[in-house]
Amino acid sequence: MGALRLLDNCLLHNRLGLMKSSQMTHPPKGFHAGLLSLFFFPIALGLLAARPIEVSAAFKAPTVLLVDKKQNELYVTYYRENKYEVIKKYRTTVGMVTGDKEVEADLKTPEGVYFFTSRLTPPNLKSKFGAMAFYMNYPNTFDKLAGSTGYDIMLHSTNEPSRLQFDLDSEGCIVLTDKEIKEVQEYVRINLTPILVFDEIQSDYWHPESDGKLKKFFADWIAAWTGKNIDGYISKYHSAFTANGRNLNQYRVYKNELNKNYEQINVSPEKVMYYRHPKYSVISFIQNYSSTLKNGAKGHQSRGTKMLLVGEEKGEFKIIEEDFTDSTW
Repeated sequence: MGALRLLDNCLLHNRLGLMKSSQMTHPPKGFHAGLLSLFFFPIALGLLAARPIEVSAAFKAPTVLLVDKKQNELYVTYYRENKYEVIKKYRTTVGMVTGDKEVEADLKTPEGVYFFTSRLTPPNLKSKFGAMAFYMNYPNTFDKLAGSTGYDIMLHSTNEPSRLQFDLDSEGCIVLTDKEIKEVQEYVRINLTPILVFDEIQSDYWHPESDGKLKKFFADWIAAWTGKNIDGYISKYHSAFTANGRNLNQYRVYKNELNKNYEQINVSPEKVMYYRHPKYSVISFIQNYSSTLKNGAKGHQSRGTKMLLVGEEKGEFKIIEEDFTDSTW
């Protein structure tokens, strides 16, 4: 890349200079991943590292941010009844080069389903980024395995509000004014509120549950899991799936052993949400899990939010990553 490395999220004429603090949660820099010939790739949602902010009265329903790069619009929405219900709409400026981000310093804003991993304010944030910044989990594993590089992509404000007059005036970030980002923060929950970044939002994507095939896939996965149907269950996973260091074959052995130990497995999903994007989908739901051992004793019990990254392999939906957080809507 040469001796001078441009940061992907700072202003055109400035460099990112975040103050170091033991309280900061700072995502790792992007790295080049090895070549992998797959139809879709995993995404690391990174939900466990960040601390959720306090829940405000704005959360009447789960919230979702959507960005239309071509229209330079950011929408704050509620996820309700198979639609994104717009609460607020803002003009934004995005990367100076159009298109989906591929490599570090290409000045493009990445497209996909991302989650906010941390929120920074002064004095842990340089003045050039205004009153506030939310880190996005770019590059996620999807991006890394696809060979995309870069780091420090944020939704942030600016101390130069005149920048919002231009369509393309960031090095990859999504930029609002100080006043606007303070309004938006009331609708953001770290770990839970996604930001869906589109080149252009097609009408179908305003209705997240309109893909009946995806909904059936989820229902069939739950049925195979609770029915201890190991063949049916594993068939829902992508060949590149890994979990806690296990590849898909090792994961099958692990889950089969659990099935032998349990008399019954109960999984009751609540608030199932489908974050659909042309690249892949993320299914989010509150997972109520309980199991009963062969001797009648209680097994494992848990409640939290599970995220499934679902892509296609050989024309079929497959789970290519799971993540879990104790936080719930």
